[in-house]
Order: sequence, then C-alpha cells, then structure tokens
Amino acid sequence: MASTSTSQTPSNFNPYYENWLIQLQNFLEKLNAISSSYGEDEEENKSSELVTQVLDHYQDYYREIFNSTNRDVFLLVSPPWYTSLEKTFLWIAGFKPSTLFPTINYSIGSELTTEQGEKLKRLKAETKREEKVIEKGMAKVQERVAAPPIFELMKRGGTVVDGEATDLESIIDGLKNSMMSMVETAEHLRGSTVRKILDILRQKQSVKLLAAVAQFHLQARKLGLQMDIPSPKKDK
Repeated sequence: MASTSTSQTPSNFNPYYENWLIQLQNFLEKLNAISSSYGEDEEENKSSELVTQVLDHYQDYYREIFNSTNRDVFLLVSPPWYTSLEKTFLWIAGFKPSTLFPTINYSIGSELTTEQGEKLKRLKAETKREEKVIEKGMAKVQERVAAPPIFELMKRGGTVVDGEATDLESIIDGLKNSMMSMVETAEHLRGSTVRKILDILRQKQSVKLLAAVAQFHLQARKLGLQMDIPSPKKDK
C-alpha cells in the first residue's frame, strides 16, 4: 500500500480526505468481492492481507490529521473538512468505539457463535465503562472554560486588558493540552477495541464487518454533502 503524504495543511485537507474516501470505496469493493467468493484457501489468504490494508488505511487517516493540524485539538474535535452530518457521529475526534457493536449485530450477528456472542457482550460492557471514564474526564476539562479568568474575559466580550494576555495564553495552552490528552486516550480505546473485536471474529466475519463500517462511512459522507447544499433562495 502506498504511503500517505504528510504535507497536508488544514486549509487544503479536503482534497486529501476526498482521495482517502475514493481509496476507501476501492477497499469496500474488494471486501465485498472477497466476501462473496470466500471459501477457497487463496481467498482466505487474500482476505487476511486486505483486512490489514483496510486497518492501515484508517490508521493513515488518523496519523495524517494529527500531523496536518499540528495536533490542534480544536480542529481535531470539529474537522472543517467534515460535513455537518459527519460531525454528528464524532466522539472526541473519532468514532465512538461502542458503535461498532450495533454494526456487528446487523452485519454478522446471525453468524456469531454463542461463545463469540458472550465475548463480545463482555467487551461491549468493558468498552462502555472506559468510554464513561473518558467522557467524565473531557467534561472536567470543558468545565475549565467557565472558570476564571476565561469566564471573566467572555463576560467582557473577549477584550483583553493589560497583563492578561500572557496568563490567558497559558491557560488556553493548558486547556488544549488537557483536551489532547483525552483525545489520545480516546484514540487508544478506539484502536484497542477494534483489535479485540477482530481477535474474536473469524476472518470472513472481519471482512464483512469492515465492509459494513466502510459502507456507513461513505454513505454518511454522501448524505452529508447533500444535506449541506444551501437551499435555493425563494423569490420575494
């Protein structure tokens, strides 16, 4: 798989993202093709390679946005290259790990063994507990926005008086660092949840799950673009 460029900037990231989605569409077609012809040893070997390539593709995206935004947490939690619809699915700069479990249910739920179902049930409970810990941590960070002196500054309409600029900059930097720490924790949970799920699933099931995830991602983009088109102005 070709390596991804790291020369993007937030202002020109949209073309990169569109190209990334085109590649994701190509992967989706390959996943569906292998899923429909699964059974032969050769196809099983190909599916293992393809699963790795798809996971690498997602990892490339997250690595790229961290690099291109210079780890600007405000851009990460609300990417300007996302549509309004895509932003509604964001959870601390990425997908919410527990949303993978409903995707499993509708894509391969009928193919799971009793043992797999029990393992996934335990993993889901574990994942939700860790999500709550992260959400509480992020809430505490966000509460600092309403604390002095940021709150006092907002009350004044953003006007900085003498001697406040340096202190305010230090506080904002601390806020961004705390938020980035939570983003990194969330990113770790996303990665570990995916790995644990794939360890539970058989190869064919992994292929179908990744196809369902890619399909959802692409449809969210398509619908989001349609929804963001401004309505034509009505003549008075």
